[in-house]
Amino acid sequence: MFQSFIQITMKRTYAVLALIAVTLSCLQTLYAQSEIEVGVRFGLAGNALHRFQSVDGGGSSEGRLSMLTGVRLGYGLTERLTLVSGLDYARHNLTMVSAPMPEQHRTDGRITTLSLPLVVEWNVGRWFFIQGGPSIDIQPEKWESVDSQGGIGFSVGVSGRYALGNWSLSLTPTVKQYALIPFNKEKYHQRLMTAGAVLTVGYRF
Repeated sequence: MFQSFIQITMKRTYAVLALIAVTLSCLQTLYAQSEIEVGVRFGLAGNALHRFQSVDGGGSSEGRLSMLTGVRLGYGLTERLTLVSGLDYARHNLTMVSAPMPEQHRTDGRITTLSLPLVVEWNVGRWFFIQGGPSIDIQPEKWESVDSQGGIGFSVGVSGRYALGNWSLSLTPTVKQYALIPFNKEKYHQRLMTAGAVLTVGYRF
């Protein structure tokens, strides 16, 4: 079963990477004079699990800390619009609390995710931009206490950027919803939400 899950996950990853590569290649052809930016990202965020439907009498969870690192690839479409993709790896620490009857238990655990974002950035000024868009999120290892966070997610953020020559440094407060559309949906699916900040060091060609 685990091998089957890995195979399906890898197939989805390859398909998404191929789609992103083709899309960016087409955009590079259409916008031959556009700038290309590469960068590395580091982030910290608080997290919480929630459901779209209320459930009475069940257990609960306590959010803790999420940590993210990743790479960024951006294509400038116009002077104000940039299409951004890349690959992010994140670890989300959580505490699960069982129902109070007959005896309550607390279990600490961790969810890891790999994300392939496809985000549009809109520069609203020299130093600021707004960004938002979907992502393909994969959870390589299952934690039995929490529903899988693999699926289509969505994030939004507002950022400040400082540029020095071709180098740039940006800080982006970001909110992300995982499993907005889960790959394997449960009846009362738990969904992870994070809110924090991402620091990006970039270089523009």
